[in-house]
Amino acid sequence: MLAGPGFAETARDAASYIEHGEYVARASGCMSCHREDLSGGYQVETPMGTIVATNISPSLEYGIGNYSRDDLADVLRRGVAPDRRLYPAMPYASYRGMTDADIDALYLWLQDQEPVHSRPEEETDLPFPFNIRSGVLAWNWLYLNERDLPQHDDPVLRRGAYLVNHLGHCGECHTPRNDLFAMQDDLYLAGEVLDGWLAPNLTPDPVTGLGEWSERDIADYLSKGHADNVVQAAGPMADFVRHASSHLEEDDLAAIAAYLKAIPPIQTGLHDMSAIPPEGERVRPEHAYHQIRAEMAEAMTVEAPTAPERLFLEHCAACHGVTGQGQPQAYYPPLQQNAALRREETTNLLQVLLYGVPAGKLPRAPAMPGFADELNDEEIAMLANFTRTTYGGRQDSDLTAENVTRIREHEEEMPAPLRMLQLAAWAGLIGVSALIVAGGLIYWWRARQRGMKRQES
Repeated sequence: MLAGPGFAETARDAASYIEHGEYVARASGCMSCHREDLSGGYQVETPMGTIVATNISPSLEYGIGNYSRDDLADVLRRGVAPDRRLYPAMPYASYRGMTDADIDALYLWLQDQEPVHSRPEEETDLPFPFNIRSGVLAWNWLYLNERDLPQHDDPVLRRGAYLVNHLGHCGECHTPRNDLFAMQDDLYLAGEVLDGWLAPNLTPDPVTGLGEWSERDIADYLSKGHADNVVQAAGPMADFVRHASSHLEEDDLAAIAAYLKAIPPIQTGLHDMSAIPPEGERVRPEHAYHQIRAEMAEAMTVEAPTAPERLFLEHCAACHGVTGQGQPQAYYPPLQQNAALRREETTNLLQVLLYGVPAGKLPRAPAMPGFADELNDEEIAMLANFTRTTYGGRQDSDLTAENVTRIREHEEEMPAPLRMLQLAAWAGLIGVSALIVAGGLIYWWRARQRGMKRQES
């Protein structure tokens, strides 16, 4: 047992280092995929199949309890674990920029946690040839190189760059990818549709990006999951806010916001007006006690509401208000000027209408029910069109049942190069198998001939 004058100081240093390690884990989004107890289980849907986050608790049998510090560094920087190569769904292409000090602290914190002695219920099981992990060597050779990302000399912007580009790995979701799923650095942070959700443009373009967002808006969104009653996080981003960015210190949130406002703007063409209005044009929804009840009673006296009005009154107005003013103090967001309704890209809006937002996604936020089992695709489209034009400030909206069906039946299509690779691998496997069978038959036939000759002699 340690003793002596320096023990207390050493213990304090170790505790401080472990505390810093937890902060690194939060900033890196570890719990977003590997869960709060580090048991793993988050599923990433890809065109090649489902990749499942593994147990990273210090369990010797099921987790990383036998990892050394250098093993963890290899995982984070090269995607190489002691027993296998990792798929780049684990964002080592971004983590490779982590500092030695942060990796040291993260390692100590991970090894200090309670081990979970079980595997996730599901495990990664990709079809041939993608189940051969050594194939990742080719991907790493092509794409795991030094990247030319926006950098700055200012210490605040430099810290923001580190948090965005490496720890927070924002580009992994928000950057368009090529057919082999490598990030296209010339479109870095310009937005991408991933696993059925739009990860929007994070560059400061005034229409398609964060140009109309203030730095306060960005910091609030990352810390609380919503900003100024005009934008709320949902889907995978809500998970990241809950498990990661909401735990960041104010100085780091400010550094991220400053960096995102300082990088070069990229116009993607996905939107025709900014997702949120400029600060000076934002309405300030007010909600009085009993207001929604009174408005609902009055609305119900209308003899013949239109089909869209009826859908809205029956499914939305009780929480969001007849006039779309919401109940901000109860965390029911206003629909007036809401980003989900203003975007030309409707992927996230339809996802929320179909599947809702579970309770607990964001601190104190109530559940939003989904209507996938209650409304058909035509009714979902009708409801989306009504809310977009009535509250979202759009002149028109022409979503159809087919648009909703595509979201409901969403399935990632495998890019042509990967499909060709898979077909070539199967052709090669069949060819090799045929050669082995043919060789076996020839060997059998020759052995039989030799046997017959011996019998004749």
